[in-house]
Amino acid sequence: MKSKTKSALATPNTTSPNPVEKRLPTSSKGSQLPSDYLKMVEEVFANHFELALKSYQEIRPSSRFVASGAVFADEIVATVALVTDGQLSATTAHASADFDPKASSPTVQDLLSACVDALGTVWSTAFDAEKPETIQALAEAPLTELENIPFEWTSIDSNQRKIFVKMDKTNPILDQAADQWLKTHDPDYVTTLETEESETEKLFVTGPSTLNVQRKKR
Repeated sequence: MKSKTKSALATPNTTSPNPVEKRLPTSSKGSQLPSDYLKMVEEVFANHFELALKSYQEIRPSSRFVASGAVFADEIVATVALVTDGQLSATTAHASADFDPKASSPTVQDLLSACVDALGTVWSTAFDAEKPETIQALAEAPLTELENIPFEWTSIDSNQRKIFVKMDKTNPILDQAADQWLKTHDPDYVTTLETEESETEKLFVTGPSTLNVQRKKR
Protein backbone atom coordinates (compact mmCIF):
# COMPACT_ATOMS: atom_id res chain seq x y z
CA MET A 1 0.00 0.00 0.00
CA LYS A 2 1.41 3.34 -0.99
CA SER A 3 -0.76 5.89 0.71
CA LYS A 4 -0.94 9.34 -0.82
CA THR A 5 -2.84 10.92 2.05
CA LYS A 6 -2.78 10.60 5.82
CA SER A 7 -5.61 10.73 8.29
CA ALA A 8 -5.39 12.64 11.53
CA LEU A 9 -4.25 10.87 14.65
CA ALA A 10 -6.83 8.14 14.86
CA THR A 11 -8.73 7.18 17.96
CA PRO A 12 -9.50 3.54 18.73
CA ASN A 13 -12.65 1.97 17.37
CA THR A 14 -14.44 1.56 20.69
CA THR A 15 -17.98 1.94 19.35
CA SER A 16 -18.07 -0.92 16.84
CA PRO A 17 -15.31 -3.47 17.36
CA ASN A 18 -14.70 -6.11 14.68
CA PRO A 19 -13.19 -9.32 16.08
CA VAL A 20 -10.42 -10.87 14.00
CA GLU A 21 -8.69 -14.24 13.98
CA LYS A 22 -5.10 -14.39 15.21
CA ARG A 23 -2.54 -16.50 13.40
CA LEU A 24 -0.07 -16.80 16.26
CA PRO A 25 -1.06 -19.14 19.11
CA THR A 26 -0.78 -16.53 21.82
CA SER A 27 -3.40 -15.19 24.19
CA SER A 28 -2.53 -11.51 23.89
CA LYS A 29 -5.49 -9.18 23.52
CA GLY A 30 -5.58 -6.67 20.73
CA SER A 31 -6.78 -3.17 19.94
CA GLN A 32 -9.18 -2.82 17.06
CA LEU A 33 -8.20 -0.59 14.15
CA PRO A 34 -9.96 2.78 13.98
CA SER A 35 -13.29 2.81 12.18
CA ASP A 36 -12.29 5.66 9.86
CA TYR A 37 -9.25 3.69 8.69
CA LEU A 38 -11.37 0.59 8.07
CA LYS A 39 -13.88 2.66 6.12
CA MET A 40 -11.10 3.92 3.86
CA VAL A 41 -9.92 0.36 3.25
CA GLU A 42 -13.46 -0.63 2.27
CA GLU A 43 -13.65 2.30 -0.16
CA VAL A 44 -10.31 1.39 -1.74
CA PHE A 45 -11.41 -2.21 -2.33
CA ALA A 46 -14.80 -1.12 -3.69
CA ASN A 47 -13.06 1.18 -6.17
CA HIS A 48 -10.30 -1.23 -7.15
CA PHE A 49 -12.70 -4.14 -7.72
CA GLU A 50 -15.59 -2.01 -9.00
CA LEU A 51 -16.35 -4.06 -12.12
CA ALA A 52 -16.07 -7.40 -10.35
CA LEU A 53 -18.25 -6.16 -7.50
CA LYS A 54 -20.97 -5.03 -9.92
CA SER A 55 -20.95 -8.47 -11.57
CA TYR A 56 -21.15 -10.15 -8.17
CA GLN A 57 -24.03 -7.91 -7.11
CA GLU A 58 -26.02 -9.10 -10.13
CA ILE A 59 -25.94 -12.55 -8.52
CA ARG A 60 -25.99 -11.46 -4.89
CA PRO A 61 -27.51 -7.98 -4.46
CA SER A 62 -26.67 -5.95 -1.36
CA SER A 63 -23.09 -7.27 -1.27
CA ARG A 64 -20.22 -5.11 -0.10
CA PHE A 65 -16.69 -5.18 1.29
CA VAL A 66 -16.25 -5.02 5.07
CA ALA A 67 -12.83 -4.44 6.62
CA SER A 68 -11.66 -5.46 10.09
CA GLY A 69 -8.34 -5.44 11.88
CA ALA A 70 -6.48 -5.35 15.15
CA VAL A 71 -3.04 -4.69 16.60
CA PHE A 72 -1.75 -7.26 19.09
CA ALA A 73 1.41 -7.31 21.16
CA ASP A 74 3.02 -9.75 18.71
CA GLU A 75 0.96 -9.53 15.54
CA ILE A 76 -1.05 -7.27 13.24
CA VAL A 77 -4.13 -8.72 11.56
CA ALA A 78 -6.28 -7.22 8.80
CA THR A 79 -9.24 -8.73 6.98
CA VAL A 80 -11.44 -7.76 4.07
CA ALA A 81 -14.69 -9.69 3.67
CA LEU A 82 -17.28 -9.74 0.91
CA VAL A 83 -20.59 -9.92 2.77
CA THR A 84 -24.18 -10.08 1.58
CA ASP A 85 -27.08 -8.83 3.65
CA GLY A 86 -29.18 -11.72 4.94
CA GLN A 87 -26.47 -14.35 4.32
CA LEU A 88 -24.86 -16.19 7.22
CA SER A 89 -21.65 -16.95 5.34
CA ALA A 90 -19.28 -14.51 3.67
CA THR A 91 -15.96 -14.71 1.86
CA THR A 92 -13.16 -13.32 3.98
CA ALA A 93 -9.47 -12.80 3.22
CA HIS A 94 -7.16 -12.55 6.23
CA ALA A 95 -3.65 -11.09 6.41
CA SER A 96 -1.23 -11.31 9.33
CA ALA A 97 2.21 -9.90 10.06
CA ASP A 98 4.62 -10.46 12.94
CA PHE A 99 4.89 -7.32 15.06
CA ASP A 100 7.34 -6.11 17.67
CA PRO A 101 6.00 -2.97 19.42
CA LYS A 102 9.45 -2.24 20.85
CA ALA A 103 11.14 -2.11 17.45
CA SER A 104 11.48 1.21 15.62
CA SER A 105 10.94 -0.50 12.29
CA PRO A 106 8.76 -1.69 10.68
CA THR A 107 6.07 0.59 12.02
CA VAL A 108 2.42 -0.25 12.48
CA GLN A 109 1.52 1.67 9.33
CA ASP A 110 4.25 -0.15 7.37
CA LEU A 111 2.85 -3.53 8.34
CA LEU A 112 -0.76 -2.48 7.83
CA SER A 113 0.12 -1.23 4.36
CA ALA A 114 1.75 -4.55 3.49
CA CYS A 115 -1.23 -6.48 4.92
CA VAL A 116 -3.77 -4.48 2.94
CA ASP A 117 -1.81 -4.94 -0.29
CA ALA A 118 -1.54 -8.67 0.45
CA LEU A 119 -5.31 -8.79 0.85
CA GLY A 120 -5.62 -7.09 -2.52
CA THR A 121 -3.40 -9.76 -4.06
CA VAL A 122 -5.54 -12.56 -2.62
CA TRP A 123 -8.75 -10.94 -3.79
CA SER A 124 -7.36 -10.31 -7.29
CA THR A 125 -7.08 -14.08 -7.71
CA ALA A 126 -10.66 -14.85 -6.70
CA PHE A 127 -12.40 -11.71 -7.95
CA ASP A 128 -11.44 -11.08 -11.57
CA ALA A 129 -13.91 -9.04 -13.64
CA GLU A 130 -12.50 -10.59 -16.83
CA LYS A 131 -13.31 -14.08 -15.58
CA PRO A 132 -17.06 -14.13 -14.91
CA GLU A 133 -16.94 -17.84 -14.16
CA THR A 134 -14.80 -17.19 -11.07
CA ILE A 135 -17.21 -14.53 -9.86
CA GLN A 136 -20.14 -16.90 -10.28
CA ALA A 137 -18.25 -19.66 -8.50
CA LEU A 138 -17.39 -17.31 -5.64
CA ALA A 139 -21.08 -16.45 -5.27
CA GLU A 140 -22.51 -19.94 -5.60
CA ALA A 141 -19.87 -22.62 -5.06
CA PRO A 142 -17.64 -23.68 -2.15
CA LEU A 143 -14.22 -22.06 -1.98
CA THR A 144 -12.66 -25.46 -2.61
CA GLU A 145 -13.81 -25.25 -6.22
CA LEU A 146 -11.70 -22.13 -6.82
CA GLU A 147 -8.06 -22.31 -7.87
CA ASN A 148 -5.08 -20.75 -6.08
CA ILE A 149 -7.01 -19.98 -2.90
CA PRO A 150 -4.98 -20.17 0.34
CA PHE A 151 -7.19 -22.14 2.74
CA GLU A 152 -4.47 -22.22 5.43
CA TRP A 153 -2.08 -19.48 6.53
CA THR A 154 0.32 -19.06 3.60
CA SER A 155 3.37 -16.80 3.42
CA ILE A 156 3.67 -14.29 0.57
CA ASP A 157 5.85 -11.24 -0.04
CA SER A 158 4.09 -7.88 0.07
CA ASN A 159 5.95 -4.56 0.00
CA GLN A 160 9.16 -6.54 0.65
CA ARG A 161 7.69 -7.95 3.85
CA LYS A 162 6.56 -11.45 4.79
CA ILE A 163 2.79 -11.50 5.17
CA PHE A 164 0.64 -14.52 5.92
CA VAL A 165 -2.72 -14.81 4.16
CA LYS A 166 -5.69 -17.15 3.98
CA MET A 167 -9.30 -17.10 2.81
CA ASP A 168 -12.40 -18.70 4.34
CA LYS A 169 -16.17 -18.31 4.68
CA THR A 170 -16.32 -16.62 8.09
CA ASN A 171 -18.62 -13.63 8.44
CA PRO A 172 -17.24 -10.67 10.43
CA ILE A 173 -20.69 -9.12 10.67
CA LEU A 174 -21.87 -12.01 12.86
CA ASP A 175 -18.80 -11.67 15.07
CA GLN A 176 -19.43 -7.95 15.35
CA ALA A 177 -23.03 -8.58 16.42
CA ALA A 178 -21.88 -10.94 19.16
CA ASP A 179 -19.33 -8.40 20.35
CA GLN A 180 -21.97 -5.67 20.38
CA TRP A 181 -24.21 -7.87 22.51
CA LEU A 182 -21.42 -8.17 25.08
CA LYS A 183 -20.95 -4.42 25.11
CA THR A 184 -24.68 -3.93 25.75
CA HIS A 185 -25.04 -6.54 28.48
CA ASP A 186 -21.63 -6.62 30.19
CA PRO A 187 -20.32 -3.30 31.59
CA ASP A 188 -17.07 -4.95 32.68
CA TYR A 189 -16.44 -5.99 29.08
CA VAL A 190 -16.75 -2.37 27.93
CA THR A 191 -14.29 -1.19 30.56
CA THR A 192 -11.79 -3.90 29.65
CA LEU A 193 -12.15 -3.17 25.94
CA GLU A 194 -11.58 0.56 26.36
CA THR A 195 -8.52 -0.04 28.52
CA GLU A 196 -6.95 -2.37 25.97
CA GLU A 197 -7.72 -0.14 23.00
CA SER A 198 -6.33 2.99 24.65
CA GLU A 199 -2.87 1.76 23.59
CA THR A 200 -3.71 2.54 19.97
CA GLU A 201 -4.11 6.25 20.65
CA LYS A 202 -0.38 6.71 20.12
CA LEU A 203 -0.39 4.98 16.75
CA PHE A 204 -0.49 7.13 13.66
CA VAL A 205 -2.54 5.26 11.08
CA THR A 206 -2.35 6.28 7.43
CA GLY A 207 -5.32 5.89 5.15
CA PRO A 208 -4.84 3.84 1.97
CA SER A 209 -5.65 5.49 -1.34
CA THR A 210 -4.80 2.72 -3.84
CA LEU A 211 -4.04 -0.98 -3.84
CA ASN A 212 -0.56 -2.18 -4.80
CA VAL A 213 -1.31 -5.81 -5.64
CA GLN A 214 1.20 -8.22 -7.12
CA ARG A 215 -0.28 -8.13 -10.56
CA LYS A 216 -1.60 -5.40 -12.79
CA LYS A 217 -5.04 -4.05 -12.13
CA ARG A 218 -7.43 -5.13 -14.85
